[in-house]
Amino acid sequence: MKFLLATYEYPPDLGGIASYLGGLFGALPKDDVKVLKLRMPRARLAWLWQLPRLWLASRRVDAVVVSHVLPLGTSAMALGKPYAVIVHGLDLRNAAARPRKKALASRVLKRAKLLVANSRATAGELAVFGIEPASALVLTPCPDPELERLGLEFDARAKYGLEGKKVLLSVGRFVARKGFDRLIRLLSELRKACGDVVLVIAGAGAEEGRLRSEAALSGMEPHVRFVIAPDRATLASLYRAADVFALAVRRSEQDVEGFGLVFLEAALFGVPSVGTRVGGVPEAIEDERTGLLADPESEGDLYAKIRRLLLDRDDAARLGRAARERVLSDFQWAERAARLTERLT
Repeated sequence: MKFLLATYEYPPDLGGIASYLGGLFGALPKDDVKVLKLRMPRARLAWLWQLPRLWLASRRVDAVVVSHVLPLGTSAMALGKPYAVIVHGLDLRNAAARPRKKALASRVLKRAKLLVANSRATAGELAVFGIEPASALVLTPCPDPELERLGLEFDARAKYGLEGKKVLLSVGRFVARKGFDRLIRLLSELRKACGDVVLVIAGAGAEEGRLRSEAALSGMEPHVRFVIAPDRATLASLYRAADVFALAVRRSEQDVEGFGLVFLEAALFGVPSVGTRVGGVPEAIEDERTGLLADPESEGDLYAKIRRLLLDRDDAARLGRAARERVLSDFQWAERAARLTERLT
């Protein structure tokens, strides 16, 4: 079966959507996939100018897959070919925020041959558009297995002054929803309870300045390491150096944590995670088996879960082993790609 993937994000672009699409479609035979990468239109109805390119690219394929319900889904609907829409969470929230967009997105989604969601939580967002969430094919993200073979020549503990310390790692976009500031606020108490703990925050984004200010004002600046826009090798070395991984995601009406691939990346290195019960995070972490889930409204609960893993090395090792075993057995892109092909055939 021949596919056309039409998208605004694809490797070498960075970010969760690009990584997801690269993993899923990279697992299909190369001759079966054609990728059409387009620019996100800035003006209303500008997507119409992209329709001829999409039509030309789709002439010799059996199905079109789009990764943005609006506006690419509108174009796919206009082609008259079978099409699938991959939804990620925020795209559905944005579409539901305005009546006109919600109505259009509803038509696009209901006429699609297949809807693919990156988690059960994201599939649940389809109910707002009058679609039964169980009808979606849930294909959760998988970590890149090559990641654990990167950065072997790089000693993150030496580079970032982590020798002899307990390393709490957090990775993601620097946006308020990710909750990096909560980890900074908890660091003083964690150091009192657990000894010489260092918080490493890796990523990039608009909140960097605020996070640095938070570290300085809390007096924790000497114990926080910011690693800005790390490449894959550096990121691998950071996972390798970590004792515990944590991401303190908040609930948000405007945005949503569709899944949380970083939890699985940490698991690939045998690092146990602490997350919050938000969006798809409970699908990335099996509570008390591969990590711990905390109440997103309680920094006290978050503190207790992180403290537990930093102090109890045997418990942390047990969870980390189970997390790695789960990733290796249950999160393989080849299996996800086979299920996609089966449903679209």
